Amino acid sequence: MLTGPIIVRDATAEDIPFMRAMIWEAMLASPTFLALHGVENLQRYEEDYWSRWTERPNLAFMAIDAGGRKLGAITVKPNDQAEPVSGWRIGIGVEAHARGQHVGQHLLERAITFASDKGAEYINLFVDATNTPAISLYRRTGFVEVGEEDNLIEMRIVFHERK
Repeated sequence: MLTGPIIVRDATAEDIPFMRAMIWEAMLASPTFLALHGVENLQRYEEDYWSRWTERPNLAFMAIDAGGRKLGAITVKPNDQAEPVSGWRIGIGVEAHARGQHVGQHLLERAITFASDKGAEYINLFVDATNTPAISLYRRTGFVEVGEEDNLIEMRIVFHERK
C-alpha cells in the first residue's frame, strides 16, 4: 500500500538509475518489441541513452509517495526536431507493488498536461498488444489506437490538427 498521496515531480540526474530500471521493465513487458529488435541491441541503446541523459536530458517525471519512495517514471521525448515540437512520445514504467493504485494515471496526466501546455499537436506511445492492463490505463486516460508499428500498437491523444 502507498504512503499518502502520489506526488509527481520533475526527474533529476539522481533519478537516472530508477528511471532506467522502470523504462527497461516497460520494455520487458513488450515481448514482440524485444524479439524484433533484440535484447542486446536494446540494452546498448538504453546504455547510450542514459549515459548521455545528463548532457542532453529529455523531460522526465517521477512519481513518489509521501514518504519519498519512488513509484514510477515517465519520459517525454520529442517525436521530431521541429520548433516548436509537434508531437511528444512517452515511455512509462511503474513499480510492481504500485500498479493498480493510480500511479500510472498521475504520470500520464502530468505528461499530457506538459505536451498540451507546449502547444503540441499530439502525444503518443507504443504498447505491446499483449499488455492489456497498460492498454486499459491508456484508454482511460484518453489515448486511442491509431495504428501499428513494429508489431506494437500506437496510441495517441490529439490536441489539435496541424494547420
